[in-house]
Formats: sequence, C-alpha cells, structure tokens
Amino acid sequence: MSDVMAAEISLLDDVSLSAVGIDGCRAGWVVAFRDGSEIRLAIIAQLSDLNDFLHPNASVMIDMPIGLSDGHSVRDCDALARQKLRPHRSASVFGVPARQVTRCKEYSEANALSRALSGKGISKQAFYLFPKIRELDDWLMSRDRRGRWSECHPEVAFACLNGGEALLESKKTEAGSQARQKLLAELGEFRPAVERALTSYRRKDVLADDLLDALVCLLTAERPPSARQHIPMEAPVDGRGLVMEIVAPA
Repeated sequence: MSDVMAAEISLLDDVSLSAVGIDGCRAGWVVAFRDGSEIRLAIIAQLSDLNDFLHPNASVMIDMPIGLSDGHSVRDCDALARQKLRPHRSASVFGVPARQVTRCKEYSEANALSRALSGKGISKQAFYLFPKIRELDDWLMSRDRRGRWSECHPEVAFACLNGGEALLESKKTEAGSQARQKLLAELGEFRPAVERALTSYRRKDVLADDLLDALVCLLTAERPPSARQHIPMEAPVDGRGLVMEIVAPA
C-alpha cells in the first residue's frame, strides 16, 4: 500500500470512503476524498492501492475512459462531450481507440492498427495514456474491486457547473485555474488541501491542474444520482459489459 496514501488518511481502521474523485498524474493517480469534513488529496501508484479504503458501494468518479469499443466505432459519449465543450475546450476530449489498440505497447503498432480499424491514426498524447487505460480497464474486471466506478471528464464537469458553457481559459493558465476553483465552491474549503499537495508533492509527480481535475470528479461523486447527468442518457455497453458514458453534474 502506498505510504503517501496511508499518511494522508487518519484512523485507517475506521475509514470507509463513500465518494472519491481520481485523475491520472505523472506519478500514478491523484485521489480527492473527504476525511470527515476535511478534503484531502493524495497520490497512489496504482488503483488497487485505494481499494481497502473504499466503502463497497462508494461512488468513484475517474478521469479515464471506461468502456472501450472493439472496432472502428466512435464512442457516443466522446462525440457528445465535444459538442458540449465547443468552441473552446472540445480538443480536451481525445478520441478513445478500440480496446485492441490500447493493448499495443509500441506507438507505431498502435497507430497502424488504429488506421486499419478506423482509418484514423492516434496521437502520441493518446498513446501515452494507454498504460492507465489498460490498468483501469482490467481493474474494473477484478472481483475484489469495491465501489461504483464511473467516467467523469473534468472539462465537461466544469462546463456543467458553469451554466453549460465551456470555460474560455485553459486550465494551464492562472486565469483558468482561478475560474475552475470558483466553480468548486460546492465542495466547501478545498484550498488547504491543494496548498498542502503542492507543497508535499513534486511537479514531476503531479501538476496543479491534476488536483483541480480530481476535485471536480469528487464534487460529481458526492452529488446524489438525481443531481448528476449521464452522457448519453441511454448509454451502450462494451464487450466487457462496461457502460460507455460520461457522468457530470446536472
């Protein structure tokens, strides 16, 4: 188990997290959760490190694709997400390739297979996410896994919190960061957790925008089902029975 995670959660024997937000980061995964009334942020190396802390029916929102196609088809949730984020942030939704493409270990192999299946290649940025896509895809099949896991795209979530309008400023800018922090007000006092994480972790391990992405996933996870929306409303399932949808604040 991750020493960092253990250090961030007090009273380990009594912890049973009911809501969690997760975003990928350079060191693994950054996890946003509430320890009592206090919001915390921690890094874990792999998703299984979180399992013992989760309530069996925990709401887990993660910024990583859940449900992969087995051929050339485009996931409906990705196409609809791009529509919601036009004109400013639609590029933040990358095309999720077929499952067999994500299993490729070399970029040239993945690119060639993607072109053969769909007529389109893949970006290197997308390829670099394949290890995390594979990790989540396999973890969701584990019998030991706790929680109800859903895909949550942070930019879609922020747009929904912003009256349905995609944010103009990039999350990499100071203005963009401040705009997103204002939209996180529903969480209560989260800034101490951000400041503590930025002090504790190196930028080579996690970036400031990773923390905000995990927090908006937590915000979505903490909302009751009636205060969330599913994109699309009637989502298909993939070959593994995983629902191909993006969940966001309603």
